[in-house]
Amino acid sequence: MKIGVIIPVKKFNDSKQRLSSICTLEERRDLSRSMLFDICDVLIKSEYFTEIALVSSEEEITQYENYDDITYLRENEVNGVDNAVELGNRYFIEEGFDATVVIPGDIPLIHNKVLDELFNLIKDNQVIITPSRKKNGTNLLFRSPPDIIGTSYDNNSYFKHLDMIKVRNLQHWIYLEDSIRLDLDEPEDIKIINERLLDSRTKSLLKKFN
Repeated sequence: MKIGVIIPVKKFNDSKQRLSSICTLEERRDLSRSMLFDICDVLIKSEYFTEIALVSSEEEITQYENYDDITYLRENEVNGVDNAVELGNRYFIEEGFDATVVIPGDIPLIHNKVLDELFNLIKDNQVIITPSRKKNGTNLLFRSPPDIIGTSYDNNSYFKHLDMIKVRNLQHWIYLEDSIRLDLDEPEDIKIINERLLDSRTKSLLKKFN
């Protein structure tokens, strides 16, 4: 099965606004970049993905050490997460991919054992979905084929995606895995993630923050 990964990426200057009370703009930029590149490292090592596409207008993506191992789908205009995900989805459909999985760039706890568990579920499910910790967002969305349900990353995206799944009566799995559910978005997330995080760019940066 050809599976493409879609990672929608905000401009680093615009990311992690909720951390602005404790982090400078430069720290937020460094954190966003470090998490994204750490996640890409994990995904590149996985045997399950055929191609990894970062969808963004952020030029610093080209500084990634393993840039040759990812695809950079450059956005000319910033039109939100839905548009970025759909750009990636259309790309993989046109390339003849069987499935796509959308992963955010701020879940630094993701690791290959989690991906092993995830892909044990693929053969029996058309959609696999992981909610964010507060269940107001979607932290992972696997779709086979890529357009089996629409994309809706506005408010309460998890429940919007669930509604689409139920309307079509699709075979699906709700994958409740903490390392995917825990995104680094709020000040209280830093301590939780830092305690569990292994050595990485993000870990080194959080040590500096502490």
